[in-house]
Amino acid sequence: MITKDELAGIIDVLGAATIEEIRLIVHELAEIRRLEVVDSGDFEQLYESALGEHLIETVSSEEVEGAGPDETYYISGPNAFPDIPYELSEIIDILELSKREVDMSKVAKSFSSRLKQRAKRLNEKIDSFYGESTNAADISKLEKRYSDLLNLYYDFDFWLPGGISDIEDKILGVSERLEQLKSAQAI
Repeated sequence: MITKDELAGIIDVLGAATIEEIRLIVHELAEIRRLEVVDSGDFEQLYESALGEHLIETVSSEEVEGAGPDETYYISGPNAFPDIPYELSEIIDILELSKREVDMSKVAKSFSSRLKQRAKRLNEKIDSFYGESTNAADISKLEKRYSDLLNLYYDFDFWLPGGISDIEDKILGVSERLEQLKSAQAI
């Protein structure tokens, strides 16, 4: 089995890759290393975990030059420390793969939009607590979601060329709404 850092390394070398391309590479890598072929459930768990940790990210075919229509691609993410398997160049030759260019300005717009949606949903969740009795555990969950959103914003803002500062006000607005809720609930 490969590591999450090797997964990020494979994707980083290719620029962007589909899940099927990644599966083929992992299969070839297992054969070259004389390892047991990776179970599809283990593979799915690996890339889902890497997505959750923002070691890899999904992008659409519109963000990848020369991509097939309606394909989802994976790129290395803001928290990735890619580890490139030394066998990868041989596998790329065997599978006749080439590097894809990713339009990071389009990626920035897409991630900005995604974070705006998360901020909007969090604001709506905060608003749903107004007029209701809210306990410290509810507030703690909201604060955790806000903290996750803020950390994601900083990760993406640093990672993407030109950043995504156009959503800073929306994220700060979530903080203000959360503080207002805490004040209203006397927490």
